[in-house]
Amino acid sequence: MSEVTDTYLQASSYIADTAQDQMTLQTAAGLTPHGLVSHPVFFSGTLTRPDVAAAGLRTLVEVASTRYFNPVPGGLASLDPVVTANGDRLRCEAFSACNGVYARLDLLGQTFDGATLGFGTTNIDINPPLARALAGVRAKHPLHLSVGPAQIQMTMPQGSFVERKVHLPERWVRALAETQSIAPTLRPRASMDTVNWLRFINALPMSGGSGAGVNMWLQPTPTGLRQASKPAAGGVSLAGTARLSAIKRLQHLVQRVQVHGPDLDAGSLVAVSAWEFFLPGARLMLMLSPQPYRGFSGEGAVLSALTQASGEDAATVSALLAWEAAIDQAALVKETGLSAERVHRALQYLSTSGHVGFDLHEQSYFHRQLPLVDARLNNNYPRLAAARALVEAGAVTPENAYLKVASGEHFHWVGFTNGAPRCTCEFWAKYAGSRGPCKHVLAAQLFLEDKA
Repeated sequence: MSEVTDTYLQASSYIADTAQDQMTLQTAAGLTPHGLVSHPVFFSGTLTRPDVAAAGLRTLVEVASTRYFNPVPGGLASLDPVVTANGDRLRCEAFSACNGVYARLDLLGQTFDGATLGFGTTNIDINPPLARALAGVRAKHPLHLSVGPAQIQMTMPQGSFVERKVHLPERWVRALAETQSIAPTLRPRASMDTVNWLRFINALPMSGGSGAGVNMWLQPTPTGLRQASKPAAGGVSLAGTARLSAIKRLQHLVQRVQVHGPDLDAGSLVAVSAWEFFLPGARLMLMLSPQPYRGFSGEGAVLSALTQASGEDAATVSALLAWEAAIDQAALVKETGLSAERVHRALQYLSTSGHVGFDLHEQSYFHRQLPLVDARLNNNYPRLAAARALVEAGAVTPENAYLKVASGEHFHWVGFTNGAPRCTCEFWAKYAGSRGPCKHVLAAQLFLEDKA
């Protein structure tokens, strides 16, 4: 991606004061619910719990700079969290260097002392000097935070650090789509208070697994989770115990832990898990990929969402979004005139392009705005592009209870049982849908959508 140069009204300024240091950050043009604004301000004020915000941001940096599977000696340079202002909170998102851990820090309204939160999305760079400065922040430290669409700045007694906007990595674009498509399929499985969480995490083996720890199945108990010998209904898959190590920086602040996972049965092989940590005035969530060696940037849940939603419906819904912290789907049904199912599919589609995320705690989508265009979707998902090419070539034909898909010199048959697809191709035989649908299933879904 090419570099974009922004302009400002004037230079950002830093003023030292005996009571509290002040930092004023000038902002460039930004997109808000009111359209394009020349110099929006998303946040400027003090934090009631600067220790929580500082430790949370350091945790994001640690996740973003860590490769949990086959770690690289010396580590990797940190990447820039995505920050969204939703009017009543700031959401900060990042992925690990191996793309297998998704972290999101939500700084809630009670964290901000009498300041007004704006609306918008940007990237922030938290470099090593700033990370080291954050390590010294305590609950009573005066901290003035200013966030604009192009920069973030923290002003602390020991100095000032200004961090400039950089571009969103392409692999994060794909991973944001994947995680937000997976999140709605997860359900709360277990809850732990501070004591039981500490007992659980301290007993976990952190070594092995090419640096990512060990894999294990867990089963809910009245007080939390216990290790199980095999998967079972209501259980949780913990793939790579060491991938939970990032929370140790926040361990002393954890008040409660909620664990989420998909529906499991005795035949389950691997699965995603999400670990939500409740902090004073904030929440931190870690989502772990099904296996430590598998990142979230592959093709999976995203593909079906892209075949089942109308781009026109998505555009209609997108036009009504205004950085809501919780998108009201019932209100969108009334405003758009679309059915509840079409609105739901449109939101799924928008999650694949980074325009919405999903909040596990509130079980609702939230609006964020990434600088993406629909034309990039085919570049990110070649399997979908191949499926569309099959449909356009007339390669899909109904045959009894199946759909026959011609692919080169071969034919494959796609069937659906209670809505669940299956295919006779080698890709499906190998992965059974765990890596997302094959191009033949996608082509069949596109064909059926066109005929509906």
